[in-house]
Amino acid sequence: IGIGRFKTAHQGWLTLTVPPRSGLGSWASQKVVVKRPFERVYPQGMPTSSTDYKIGRYAPLDELAKLFREANVLYWAKALLGLVYDFIDRAITDTSDPPPFNIPRMRFVEAGLVLSYSQGTGKSTLKTTTIPRGAFLLEEIIDGEDFTKFIHNMDPDPLLD
Repeated sequence: IGIGRFKTAHQGWLTLTVPPRSGLGSWASQKVVVKRPFERVYPQGMPTSSTDYKIGRYAPLDELAKLFREANVLYWAKALLGLVYDFIDRAITDTSDPPPFNIPRMRFVEAGLVLSYSQGTGKSTLKTTTIPRGAFLLEEIIDGEDFTKFIHNMDPDPLLD
């Protein structure tokens, strides 16, 4: 799908053996965006401002740490945003006059952390089946909805246009 400042994005499909009632993974073969962190590897002597670089992958445990942090931030941000809207809704309910403006309803993308393990069998693969081979951040595909992206990693300024 593309490449950002810190992650590559690829199309994927998610099927969970016990799907949740709603949200990410709630139906079989759900289309998702599979994101994976990368580092830019520049040729020897090339400035880091150059666009001539290769995509380098982190060691699996480093990759997991980076994505776990991002997934944790998404989890808490979603919870805090929910508290904000609960507060707003209670304040509106408790007043006799509605606010003189519309309050936008924003949300965070549905996302989850996915780990890939070896499928090997036998004694020699016992160690490799307990250590992740890769980590991925899965996000819902927002397609065909009335959607405005306000903040992203490339530029911290809100996109209000």
